[in-house]
Amino acid sequence: MASIFALPRRYTSSMSSTSDDDYPERSSRRRILGAMVGALPAATAASAVASLTAPAAASTGGRGRLALRPAAFDGADGTAIIAIWGHEPAEIQIGWSVASDLLDRKSAPLQLNSQNDFVGSITLSALPSGAMIRYAAFAGGNRISEIGSFRAPFAASVATPDFSLAFSGDTEERHRPFRLFDVMAKQQPDVFVHLGDTVYADIPKREFEPTLRHYRRKHFAIRSDDALQQFASRTLTYATWDDHEIENDANGGHPALGVAGQAFREYWPSRVLDQRGMYRHVSMGKDVELFLLDTRAFRSVQIAENDEEKTMLGARQLAWFTDLYEKSKAKFRLIASSVPMHGASKDAWGNYAHERDIVLAMFRRAFRERDARSIVLSADYHFAREWPRNEKSGIFEFMAGPIGTFLTFSRDNSAKERNSRGEHFVYGESENFATLRYSQTQRSMTLTYFNSAGKSLHNRVIV
Repeated sequence: MASIFALPRRYTSSMSSTSDDDYPERSSRRRILGAMVGALPAATAASAVASLTAPAAASTGGRGRLALRPAAFDGADGTAIIAIWGHEPAEIQIGWSVASDLLDRKSAPLQLNSQNDFVGSITLSALPSGAMIRYAAFAGGNRISEIGSFRAPFAASVATPDFSLAFSGDTEERHRPFRLFDVMAKQQPDVFVHLGDTVYADIPKREFEPTLRHYRRKHFAIRSDDALQQFASRTLTYATWDDHEIENDANGGHPALGVAGQAFREYWPSRVLDQRGMYRHVSMGKDVELFLLDTRAFRSVQIAENDEEKTMLGARQLAWFTDLYEKSKAKFRLIASSVPMHGASKDAWGNYAHERDIVLAMFRRAFRERDARSIVLSADYHFAREWPRNEKSGIFEFMAGPIGTFLTFSRDNSAKERNSRGEHFVYGESENFATLRYSQTQRSMTLTYFNSAGKSLHNRVIV
């Protein structure tokens, strides 16, 4: 089926008018596409224009054309969120079916209009545990998107089947196209966890203005990447944010936290428990649980004294995390943290030592009392690293990234030497990601790092 996404018309590359109150409803996005395409090789540029401007295969009377491919997010408890990005008023439904292209089950309608920036999401429910779901967007009875797919979340009550999860972070607009998503797709993960810096809204600094209009424009530029769109349309995604979705080294008191969070939720929707933060929890069958932390919206300023009052998670999130974690019966507990737990930089957990000690003590207790493995997934440093592990306490941390931004080792010759001391894996020569594969028969998880060419770099089996 030909690509059937129409070019949206409400963003400009000009930042001359930046008030949220006068956010344009129907200005042009063609300039931003021009800027995007102009930076690409000719063949890639032609492909990008074709994919975004090709006419719909089925006529919708000029209504309901989409700006981007729909994508699936945050599956849990028999549900999943389908995100829709349009550019004109429309009533949209999601048609879906199990393991077929019938798409005969229809969701409730979603109204796209200028009040919601022609962006919205639809929650599919009653999804069979672990089933392959196929879905597409419909308007006026006609299909207006290509058919996507994802594996439905596993019910908390079932034995966890074999599955795979990919993770990485850091996607900067200037480093498109994000070819790492094509490489990642070859591993066919069931789940992808984006560990933050989904956008670099504050780069370049001369263009940065902390307004809803600006944040939306930056997120749209990232989401327009064709490799990301194709990957996300076929992989269930969970995402958390870090600082660059707001501003470099942002803390919980940043004045733009609200509008930055609104834009983030529009482009990386989730089942958030708190309208301020992005933390939540997912059961992946009986044996695996995923805890997605928000290490940004509630944190104290980095320069605060490192005492009992200094917090990374905030009192409410910390109480939520410790309560669920200590009640968990899962053997493998995955903790998604946008910043490294073992990192010593001012923005990482090492600068919030009192709270980190509380969390690590909880991990050690879970190992002693329940034989649980705590596996921290992190990003942010722009290189891959297996942090020193401790099998005697069941604590592991694996850092991956970037997907597409500068490489730390190419800017700082001493960074590799500092981070290579000791016997552990470290890699910073290209973009990278990692996968975790769960084996039901072995009741184990296997970690594998991959570089930008898809070469396997390092393995670790956790039993």
